[in-house]
Amino acid sequence: MNDFDAFIESAWETHAEQTREIADRLAASLHRVETADQVPRYAGLVSHVYGEHLGDTGAGIALLERLGALVAAQGQPEAQRAITRHTAVLRHVAGDPAATAALDGAERVGALASAAAMQAGRNAFDAALATYQEALHGAEAGLPADSPAIRALAIGGNNLAAALEEKTDRTPAQTAGMVDAARAALTHWRRAGGWLEEERAEYRLANSLLQAGSPAAAVEAARRCVAICTQQTAVPFERFFGHAVLAQALRASGDAAGFDAERTEARACFDQLAADERGWCEAELKKLTAA
Repeated sequence: MNDFDAFIESAWETHAEQTREIADRLAASLHRVETADQVPRYAGLVSHVYGEHLGDTGAGIALLERLGALVAAQGQPEAQRAITRHTAVLRHVAGDPAATAALDGAERVGALASAAAMQAGRNAFDAALATYQEALHGAEAGLPADSPAIRALAIGGNNLAAALEEKTDRTPAQTAGMVDAARAALTHWRRAGGWLEEERAEYRLANSLLQAGSPAAAVEAARRCVAICTQQTAVPFERFFGHAVLAQALRASGDAAGFDAERTEARACFDQLAADERGWCEAELKKLTAA
Protein backbone atom coordinates (compact mmCIF):
# COMPACT_ATOMS: atom_id res chain seq x y z
CA MET A 1 0.00 0.00 0.00
CA ASN A 2 1.45 3.38 -0.99
CA ASP A 3 1.46 6.47 1.22
CA PHE A 4 -1.63 7.98 -0.39
CA ASP A 5 -3.70 4.82 -0.02
CA ALA A 6 -2.61 4.46 3.60
CA PHE A 7 -3.53 8.07 4.31
CA ILE A 8 -7.02 7.74 2.78
CA GLU A 9 -7.71 4.40 4.46
CA SER A 10 -6.63 5.70 7.86
CA ALA A 11 -8.73 8.84 7.45
CA TRP A 12 -11.86 6.86 6.60
CA GLU A 13 -11.31 4.53 9.56
CA THR A 14 -10.97 7.34 12.11
CA HIS A 15 -12.96 10.28 10.70
CA ALA A 16 -16.13 9.63 12.70
CA GLU A 17 -14.32 9.75 16.04
CA GLN A 18 -11.64 12.30 15.08
CA THR A 19 -13.54 14.49 12.64
CA ARG A 20 -11.86 17.82 13.32
CA GLU A 21 -8.39 16.26 13.31
CA ILE A 22 -9.04 14.48 10.00
CA ALA A 23 -10.45 17.67 8.46
CA ASP A 24 -7.31 19.57 9.47
CA ARG A 25 -5.12 16.80 8.10
CA LEU A 26 -6.96 16.90 4.79
CA ALA A 27 -6.52 20.66 4.52
CA ALA A 28 -2.79 20.29 5.15
CA SER A 29 -2.18 17.24 2.97
CA LEU A 30 -2.99 18.27 -0.60
CA HIS A 31 0.65 17.59 -1.48
CA ARG A 32 -0.17 13.89 -1.15
CA VAL A 33 -2.34 14.06 -4.30
CA GLU A 34 0.06 13.32 -7.14
CA THR A 35 -2.04 11.62 -9.84
CA ALA A 36 -5.40 12.28 -11.47
CA ASP A 37 -6.94 9.02 -10.23
CA GLN A 38 -6.27 10.08 -6.64
CA VAL A 39 -8.31 13.27 -7.00
CA PRO A 40 -11.83 11.71 -6.87
CA ARG A 41 -10.97 9.70 -3.75
CA TYR A 42 -9.63 12.76 -1.98
CA ALA A 43 -12.60 14.86 -3.08
CA GLY A 44 -15.07 12.27 -1.79
CA LEU A 45 -13.45 12.22 1.63
CA VAL A 46 -13.35 16.03 1.79
CA SER A 47 -17.03 16.26 0.86
CA HIS A 48 -18.07 13.68 3.43
CA VAL A 49 -16.02 15.00 6.35
CA TYR A 50 -16.72 18.69 5.83
CA GLY A 51 -20.29 18.32 4.62
CA GLU A 52 -21.84 15.56 6.69
CA HIS A 53 -19.75 15.47 9.86
CA LEU A 54 -18.75 19.10 10.33
CA GLY A 55 -21.54 20.84 8.46
CA ASP A 56 -18.91 23.31 7.21
CA THR A 57 -19.75 23.35 3.53
CA GLY A 58 -17.91 26.62 2.90
CA ALA A 59 -14.58 25.24 4.11
CA GLY A 60 -15.19 22.04 2.17
CA ILE A 61 -15.85 23.93 -1.06
CA ALA A 62 -12.74 26.05 -0.54
CA LEU A 63 -10.62 22.92 -0.07
CA LEU A 64 -12.11 21.33 -3.19
CA GLU A 65 -11.19 24.47 -5.14
CA ARG A 66 -7.60 24.13 -3.93
CA LEU A 67 -7.69 20.46 -4.94
CA GLY A 68 -8.86 21.41 -8.43
CA ALA A 69 -5.93 23.77 -8.84
CA LEU A 70 -3.34 21.04 -8.31
CA VAL A 71 -1.19 19.90 -11.22
CA ALA A 72 -2.64 16.39 -10.77
CA ALA A 73 -6.13 17.71 -11.54
CA GLN A 74 -5.36 20.19 -14.30
CA GLY A 75 -6.50 19.07 -17.74
CA GLN A 76 -7.89 15.84 -16.33
CA PRO A 77 -11.61 15.51 -17.19
CA GLU A 78 -12.43 12.75 -14.69
CA ALA A 79 -10.68 14.57 -11.87
CA GLN A 80 -12.40 17.85 -12.66
CA ARG A 81 -15.80 16.14 -12.94
CA ALA A 82 -15.36 14.65 -9.49
CA ILE A 83 -14.48 18.04 -8.01
CA THR A 84 -17.43 19.68 -9.78
CA ARG A 85 -19.80 16.98 -8.55
CA HIS A 86 -18.68 17.11 -4.92
CA THR A 87 -18.75 20.90 -4.97
CA ALA A 88 -22.33 20.77 -6.26
CA VAL A 89 -23.25 18.35 -3.45
CA LEU A 90 -21.91 20.72 -0.80
CA ARG A 91 -23.60 23.72 -2.38
CA HIS A 92 -26.91 21.88 -2.54
CA VAL A 93 -26.64 20.93 1.14
CA ALA A 94 -25.79 24.55 1.93
CA GLY A 95 -29.14 25.57 0.46
CA ASP A 96 -28.50 26.26 -3.23
CA PRO A 97 -31.23 24.34 -5.12
CA ALA A 98 -29.63 25.18 -8.47
CA ALA A 99 -26.23 23.79 -7.52
CA THR A 100 -26.65 20.57 -9.52
CA ALA A 101 -28.39 22.13 -12.53
CA ALA A 102 -25.24 22.25 -14.67
CA LEU A 103 -24.47 18.55 -14.21
CA ASP A 104 -25.52 16.06 -16.88
CA GLY A 105 -28.26 13.49 -16.18
CA ALA A 106 -26.46 10.66 -14.42
CA GLU A 107 -23.98 13.00 -12.71
CA ARG A 108 -26.84 15.08 -11.36
CA VAL A 109 -28.69 12.01 -10.08
CA GLY A 110 -25.58 10.81 -8.28
CA ALA A 111 -24.92 14.24 -6.78
CA LEU A 112 -28.49 14.56 -5.52
CA ALA A 113 -28.41 11.08 -4.00
CA SER A 114 -25.16 11.91 -2.21
CA ALA A 115 -26.60 15.21 -1.02
CA ALA A 116 -29.64 13.40 0.38
CA ALA A 117 -27.43 11.04 2.36
CA MET A 118 -25.47 14.02 3.65
CA GLN A 119 -28.63 15.86 4.69
CA ALA A 120 -29.86 12.74 6.48
CA GLY A 121 -26.56 12.57 8.33
CA ARG A 122 -27.16 16.17 9.44
CA ASN A 123 -30.73 15.28 10.58
CA ALA A 124 -32.23 17.54 7.90
CA PHE A 125 -34.80 14.88 7.13
CA ASP A 126 -37.41 16.79 5.16
CA ALA A 127 -34.73 18.29 2.94
CA ALA A 128 -33.13 14.85 2.54
CA LEU A 129 -36.43 13.27 1.50
CA ALA A 130 -37.09 16.01 -1.05
CA THR A 131 -33.56 15.74 -2.45
CA TYR A 132 -33.75 11.95 -2.70
CA GLN A 133 -37.08 12.12 -4.49
CA GLU A 134 -35.52 14.58 -6.93
CA ALA A 135 -32.71 12.10 -7.53
CA LEU A 136 -35.16 9.25 -8.15
CA HIS A 137 -37.15 11.43 -10.53
CA GLY A 138 -33.97 12.19 -12.46
CA ALA A 139 -33.27 8.46 -12.76
CA GLU A 140 -36.68 7.64 -14.23
CA ALA A 141 -35.38 8.06 -17.77
CA GLY A 142 -32.93 5.25 -17.08
CA LEU A 143 -29.30 4.96 -16.04
CA PRO A 144 -26.53 3.01 -17.80
CA ALA A 145 -25.76 -0.31 -16.12
CA ASP A 146 -22.30 0.91 -15.10
CA SER A 147 -23.38 4.33 -13.86
CA PRO A 148 -21.98 5.28 -10.42
CA ALA A 149 -25.33 7.01 -9.84
CA ILE A 150 -26.96 3.61 -9.24
CA ARG A 151 -24.69 2.95 -6.29
CA ALA A 152 -25.21 6.51 -5.04
CA LEU A 153 -28.98 5.96 -5.08
CA ALA A 154 -28.55 2.68 -3.19
CA ILE A 155 -26.35 4.26 -0.53
CA GLY A 156 -28.50 7.37 -0.29
CA GLY A 157 -31.71 5.41 0.19
CA ASN A 158 -30.15 3.09 2.75
CA ASN A 159 -28.66 5.92 4.80
CA LEU A 160 -31.86 7.94 4.69
CA ALA A 161 -34.01 5.01 5.80
CA ALA A 162 -31.57 4.01 8.54
CA ALA A 163 -31.44 7.55 9.93
CA LEU A 164 -35.21 7.89 9.91
CA GLU A 165 -35.61 4.56 11.71
CA GLU A 166 -33.78 6.14 14.64
CA LYS A 167 -36.07 9.17 14.73
CA THR A 168 -38.71 8.62 17.39
CA ASP A 169 -40.89 11.58 16.42
CA ARG A 170 -41.26 11.00 12.69
CA THR A 171 -44.14 12.67 10.91
CA PRO A 172 -46.41 10.47 8.77
CA ALA A 173 -44.72 11.88 5.67
CA GLN A 174 -41.29 11.01 7.05
CA THR A 175 -42.41 7.48 7.85
CA ALA A 176 -43.71 7.01 4.32
CA GLY A 177 -40.51 8.49 2.93
CA MET A 178 -38.44 6.13 5.11
CA VAL A 179 -40.13 3.09 3.56
CA ASP A 180 -39.88 4.52 0.05
CA ALA A 181 -36.16 5.16 0.57
CA ALA A 182 -35.59 1.61 1.83
CA ARG A 183 -37.45 0.16 -1.16
CA ALA A 184 -35.45 2.33 -3.57
CA ALA A 185 -32.20 1.30 -1.89
CA LEU A 186 -33.08 -2.36 -2.41
CA THR A 187 -33.96 -1.76 -6.06
CA HIS A 188 -30.66 -0.05 -6.74
CA TRP A 189 -28.50 -2.43 -4.70
CA ARG A 190 -29.85 -5.24 -6.86
CA ARG A 191 -28.18 -3.45 -9.78
CA ALA A 192 -25.08 -2.03 -8.12
CA GLY A 193 -24.14 -4.68 -5.57
CA GLY A 194 -23.94 -8.39 -4.97
CA TRP A 195 -25.90 -10.76 -2.78
CA LEU A 196 -24.48 -9.25 0.41
CA GLU A 197 -25.73 -5.76 -0.41
CA GLU A 198 -29.11 -7.12 -1.48
CA GLU A 199 -29.45 -9.15 1.71
CA ARG A 200 -28.62 -6.14 3.86
CA ALA A 201 -31.04 -3.99 1.89
CA GLU A 202 -33.80 -6.52 2.60
CA TYR A 203 -32.89 -6.29 6.28
CA ARG A 204 -33.11 -2.49 6.11
CA LEU A 205 -36.48 -2.65 4.37
CA ALA A 206 -37.83 -5.10 6.96
CA ASN A 207 -36.75 -2.76 9.74
CA SER A 208 -38.30 0.26 8.07
CA LEU A 209 -41.56 -1.60 7.52
CA LEU A 210 -41.62 -2.62 11.17
CA GLN A 211 -41.10 0.99 12.19
CA ALA A 212 -43.92 1.97 9.85
CA GLY A 213 -46.33 -0.50 11.45
CA SER A 214 -46.47 -2.91 8.51
CA PRO A 215 -45.49 -6.25 10.06
CA ALA A 216 -46.84 -8.48 7.28
CA ALA A 217 -44.74 -6.71 4.66
CA ALA A 218 -41.80 -6.75 7.09
CA VAL A 219 -42.10 -10.54 7.37
CA GLU A 220 -41.87 -10.86 3.58
CA ALA A 221 -38.73 -8.71 3.39
CA ALA A 222 -37.15 -10.50 6.34
CA ARG A 223 -37.86 -13.92 4.80
CA ARG A 224 -36.14 -12.80 1.61
CA CYS A 225 -33.16 -11.67 3.71
CA VAL A 226 -32.92 -15.05 5.43
CA ALA A 227 -33.38 -16.89 2.13
CA ILE A 228 -30.44 -15.06 0.58
CA CYS A 229 -28.28 -15.91 3.59
CA THR A 230 -29.26 -19.57 3.26
CA GLN A 231 -28.62 -19.66 -0.50
CA GLN A 232 -25.20 -18.07 -0.10
CA THR A 233 -24.16 -19.99 3.03
CA ALA A 234 -23.65 -16.66 4.77
CA VAL A 235 -21.54 -16.33 7.89
CA PRO A 236 -23.30 -16.30 11.29
CA PHE A 237 -22.97 -12.51 11.55
CA GLU A 238 -25.19 -11.99 8.50
CA ARG A 239 -27.59 -14.79 9.42
CA PHE A 240 -28.03 -13.37 12.91
CA PHE A 241 -29.49 -10.10 11.64
CA GLY A 242 -31.77 -11.86 9.18
CA HIS A 243 -33.24 -14.19 11.81
CA ALA A 244 -33.44 -11.39 14.37
CA VAL A 245 -35.46 -9.05 12.16
CA LEU A 246 -37.67 -11.94 11.01
CA ALA A 247 -38.35 -12.82 14.65
CA GLN A 248 -39.36 -9.24 15.40
CA ALA A 249 -41.61 -9.09 12.35
CA LEU A 250 -43.31 -12.37 13.26
CA ARG A 251 -43.87 -11.20 16.81
CA ALA A 252 -45.37 -7.94 15.54
CA SER A 253 -47.66 -9.91 13.22
CA GLY A 254 -48.92 -12.08 16.11
CA ASP A 255 -47.06 -15.30 15.22
CA ALA A 256 -45.72 -16.34 18.64
CA ALA A 257 -44.49 -19.75 17.51
CA GLY A 258 -42.68 -18.28 14.53
CA PHE A 259 -41.13 -15.64 16.77
CA ASP A 260 -39.79 -18.29 19.17
CA ALA A 261 -38.34 -20.35 16.32
CA GLU A 262 -36.56 -17.41 14.71
CA ARG A 263 -35.35 -16.09 18.06
CA THR A 264 -33.75 -19.49 18.68
CA GLU A 265 -32.06 -19.34 15.27
CA ALA A 266 -30.78 -15.82 15.96
CA ARG A 267 -29.42 -16.87 19.35
CA ALA A 268 -27.65 -19.85 17.79
CA CYS A 269 -25.99 -17.54 15.27
CA PHE A 270 -25.01 -15.11 18.03
CA ASP A 271 -23.34 -17.90 19.98
CA GLN A 272 -21.10 -18.59 16.97
CA LEU A 273 -19.86 -14.99 16.69
CA ALA A 274 -16.34 -13.90 17.48
CA ALA A 275 -16.00 -11.64 20.51
CA ASP A 276 -15.38 -8.54 18.38
CA GLU A 277 -18.59 -9.19 16.39
CA ARG A 278 -20.92 -9.51 19.34
CA GLY A 279 -20.87 -5.85 20.18
CA TRP A 280 -22.54 -5.09 16.85
CA CYS A 281 -25.34 -7.52 17.63
CA GLU A 282 -26.14 -7.03 21.30
CA ALA A 283 -28.71 -4.27 20.80
CA GLU A 284 -30.56 -6.44 18.30
CA LEU A 285 -30.41 -9.40 20.65
CA LYS A 286 -31.97 -7.35 23.43
CA LYS A 287 -34.95 -6.61 21.20
CA LEU A 288 -35.64 -10.34 21.12
CA THR A 289 -35.77 -10.62 24.90
CA ALA A 290 -37.93 -7.54 25.45
CA ALA A 291 -41.62 -8.08 26.08
